[in-house]
This record gives sequence, C-alpha cells and structure tokens, in this order.
Amino acid sequence: MTSHQLIDLGICATYLIAITVFGIWIGRKESGTQEGYFLGGRKFGWFSIGCSVFATNISITQFMSVSGMSRDIGLASINNDLVGGLLMAISALFFVPIYIRSRLFTMPEFLARRYGPAARQVFGWVYLVQSVLQQPTGYYIGGLALLGMFGFGNEHLPLACLIIGLTVGLYSVLGGLTAVVKTDVVQLGLLLVGGMLLSYMAVDRAGGWSALHAQLGTTHFELLLPRGTAMPWTALPGIALHSCYFAFCSIHILQRVLGAQNEYHARQGMLFAAWLKFLAIPLFALPGIAAVVLLPQATGDATYAALAREILPVGLSGLVLAGMLAALMSSADSSVNAVACVVAADIYPSIAKKPTEATGLRIGKWTGAALVVFAVVVAPHYQNLGTIYPFILRLGGFLLLPVGLCFLFGRFSTRVNAQGAIACLGIGSLLGLAYVVATSLPATKASLPGWLTALHFYEMLPLFFVFNTAVLFGVSWLTPPPPPDRLAVLTERVAGVDTGAEGRPLWQSFNLWLALFCGTLGLIYLVF
Repeated sequence: MTSHQLIDLGICATYLIAITVFGIWIGRKESGTQEGYFLGGRKFGWFSIGCSVFATNISITQFMSVSGMSRDIGLASINNDLVGGLLMAISALFFVPIYIRSRLFTMPEFLARRYGPAARQVFGWVYLVQSVLQQPTGYYIGGLALLGMFGFGNEHLPLACLIIGLTVGLYSVLGGLTAVVKTDVVQLGLLLVGGMLLSYMAVDRAGGWSALHAQLGTTHFELLLPRGTAMPWTALPGIALHSCYFAFCSIHILQRVLGAQNEYHARQGMLFAAWLKFLAIPLFALPGIAAVVLLPQATGDATYAALAREILPVGLSGLVLAGMLAALMSSADSSVNAVACVVAADIYPSIAKKPTEATGLRIGKWTGAALVVFAVVVAPHYQNLGTIYPFILRLGGFLLLPVGLCFLFGRFSTRVNAQGAIACLGIGSLLGLAYVVATSLPATKASLPGWLTALHFYEMLPLFFVFNTAVLFGVSWLTPPPPPDRLAVLTERVAGVDTGAEGRPLWQSFNLWLALFCGTLGLIYLVF
C-alpha cells in the first residue's frame, strides 16, 4: 500500500470512528421510549429534517451508477432526482400536514386509520421483506468502493462489509432516530464537500463548463432524450409514479418528518429536501460528463472511482471516499431504524396477546440489530448473484406501487374503502411480482410478446398504475362506502397542536419557497 493510500485510509478510519461515537453520544437521551427512539421525541427542526431526508434518499449507488450513466447520456441521468424533488414538494403541500395534524407514529398507521388494520399489516410485511432483501446491496457496493479505492482484492469484501455494518449498526441501533438524523446532517456536509470538490476539479480539468458544453452540448446537456435511449422522455410519467411511494409514504424517508417539532418544520423540511435534489447536477451528472473527456476508457459504475483516483491529490481522495461512505450509511441507518419501528409499532402489537411499549421497543431494537447482522453476512455473496440488484429494485418498485396508490387516493378520494385497498394491495403486488419474475428469467422472457419486453421499466409503471387504480376504485364502488371514522384522519387535528407557521415573515413562508422551487425546476427543464 502506498503512502497516498495510507493517508486516505487513515482519513476514512478516523471518520468511521468519529461518526460512530458521535451517533451513540447524541442519541443516548432519546432511546428509552418508543417516541424518543423512533421519532426523536418529535424535536426535529426543518434543517435537520431536510438534510436527513436528502441524505437518506441518495446512496452510494447514485455516486457510482448515476455518474456512470451520466458519462453515456449526460444530464438525462438525473431525471429521477428532479422529478423526485417535485414529488417531495407535492408531499409537503398535501400529505405532510395530514400526517402531522393526526400525530401519526408510523406511516402504516395512516392505512390503519383510513382503511383498517389489514392494510396496515400488508404494508408492514411488504416493506419488511423488501428491506431485508435490499439492505445487503448497500453494504456490498460500499465494500467494493472501499476495496477499489485502496487496491484491495475482493477476498477482503467480508471484512469491508463488517466494518460498514459495525459502524451503521452501533449508532443506529443504540441511538435511534435522533442518532440517525443528527449523523445524517454531519454526513451530508461531508458528502457535499467531497462531492463538490471532485465535481469542480473534474470540470476544471476538462476545460471548464463552456468547453464541455461546446463539445458535448448536443449529446450530454439534454434532459429529455428520445425513445430508444437509456432514459427516454417517455419514462418521466413512470419516474413520477415510482417517486410517489418514496415522497408520499416511504417509511425510511418520512419517519424523520413525523418527528418534526410541528407542521411548519415538517413541511419546510420536506421542501428543503426537494431543493437539495438540485445538487444532483454537480454531484452526480457533471463528474460523469467530465469523464467523457478525461477518462474515455472508463466504463459504467467504475467511472466515479476512477475519476477520484485520477484527479484528486493525496488526502482529498480519502475525503471523497468518506463522503461516499456517508451516502451509504445515511441510507442504511435509516432503513435499520425504519424496520425496527415497523416491527415494534405495526407488526408486534398485531400478533402479541398483551403488547407493551417496553417489549415492543426491545423487539424493535433486536430486529434492527438482526437486520445489520444479516446484511453483513449476506452482502459478500451478492457478487455471485449477477443481476440480483436490479431485480430487487424492480421488485420493490412494483410491489410498493399499490401502496403508494392507496395513500394517494386515500388522501384525495372519500369513496375508496378498505375492500378496494386490500384488493389493490393484494392483486397489484402479485401482478407486479409475476411481471418482474417473468421479465427477469430468460426462459419466461423469451415467451413474452416483443412489445412487452421492449418497454422500459418506467414505461410499464403507468400501465400498472391504470390497472391498480381500476381495481381500487372498481372494488370500492361495488362495496359500501367507508364509514365516517375511516375518513376522520383526513380532517382531524389534535387539540393544542399548533402549526408553527403563525406570525412568521414572508421570507419564511412555505408557499413562497414552494413557488420558487417550482419556478427553478421549470427553468432547468426549459434551459436543458
């Protein structure tokens, strides 16, 4: 190992130790009750919420995969982030106020109040299965990045995954959501410093923005690409539908929003996270575009790491790697806390004869610890599973689409009922599972119509949206309307809970910043 690598390794090791100690220390006071452990005592302000939501929403795979895709298709690779930001803003406008006013403890609780306990259980179990399958992927990709940066072979992958698991597991299991949110704020700062440094140095070495635009403007500086490309404009409706779940009802995203001080901080925090999504341009897209000039031989997911090794001086490459690890841990720690919360607050009370808060909290913590152990053990084996990662992502997308629809129409329609929701969740999930399996296995894919297999993943989602919507409304119309107590969650307000927006000046207004966000997003699509 060279002296350069030793310095970078020292930086990463120092960061991992420091963030673990900080997380355990900051979360020590709020881990004694379920509200303290899973919601941070409902004390989070808008800045912490926004930073944590954004840090959770991105991951190390975006540094690796989106930058690699940007090398091939340019700015179009960040359509997911831009559309996702718009859906976050919509969530802050229409959904977050209801969640805060009704004092929800978990996201499945909304389905319980709106449709009944069965819908809550379906959501809880689907989320649990999806999280268990997806958690090892972050450890696997993070381990590969760690080994690649320091020149170690894949035989050390189990050790790399163990290091990541120990770090994430210790502070997220011991410190709860307070540790997760506060470490996310620190990790986002590190992520931005490292990512922005690499982006600036890459663009500068490639000749600057003007030179890049003059050379690649017609191919890499367009957000809307034709069909037949890796991210066609026809995929935008599917991206929006996929983003509905994460913006409206994702447990590991919205859990910190439920922990807000009041409605004002919850809405502004979610909107702040939407603003931060614009950073995808310098963080992910520009390094990949610059790599076209600087590293014409680089391919795919290896682009970002190769760029970091090529242009960063000693010390800075370690800082960038620490930022990538921060992106990994911000996603992994949120998943650990969210799974623990679902088990403790949604699943355990439904199967225990005499559930207690103390037992639920203890079971939740042990579940989070078990998830970390499972991910550490299983992650090294993902290198032998070929296309398992994209399969899991697609599976999660189609399984969770019916959940998002039940939240969406449950919020805006007073006619959809429990029978329609259960039918949508059951039939929609099974149909999505069948589609993903059939299009993933070579034997079954060959027997499908050519037009079906030719459609982009995101082009299929609108078709599933129409079908699942028809099931939801069709069954609801064929059965009695929901009773008034199932609609109360849409209008109720807990006595004595104030919004926090009263008396604030115009520049702190949610509507002002929402209008500015929409204008900025429209301008970006107009220019590019």
